[in-house]
Amino acid sequence: MALTGIEIFKLLPKTNCKKCGFPTCLAFAMKVAQGQADIEKCPESSDDVKAKLKEASTPPIRGVEFGSKEEKIKIGEETVLFRHEKKFNNPAVLALQARDDDEKIESLIDYVLNSAIERVGQILKIDAVF
Repeated sequence: MALTGIEIFKLLPKTNCKKCGFPTCLAFAMKVAQGQADIEKCPESSDDVKAKLKEASTPPIRGVEFGSKEEKIKIGEETVLFRHEKKFNNPAVLALQARDDDEKIESLIDYVLNSAIERVGQILKIDAVF
């Protein structure tokens, strides 16, 4: 769960040293809460505070990458759970489930490699087979 600017401010040393590039610790905390500044820019904060803030800013869904080097697919690491809150960074992956004992596995793979449809100006294709 993300922390608010006031919660972050309470964890900072409150020295207003300006070493982070902001006039006050409160201004810095607000920017950190909005994701516009990194906590690492505060030289006065302890390692415990930095670790706690990094944990709080970790996306709720762990990121996973799969595929070949040429066609790598990344899912997860979204900071929002609902489409209306913000645009998702990683597009949805379309996958097809296949059985190992399927005699037609080669024709299925050929179908996957050669199938695609256009919808609202976007090309949709099957990205994975499992």
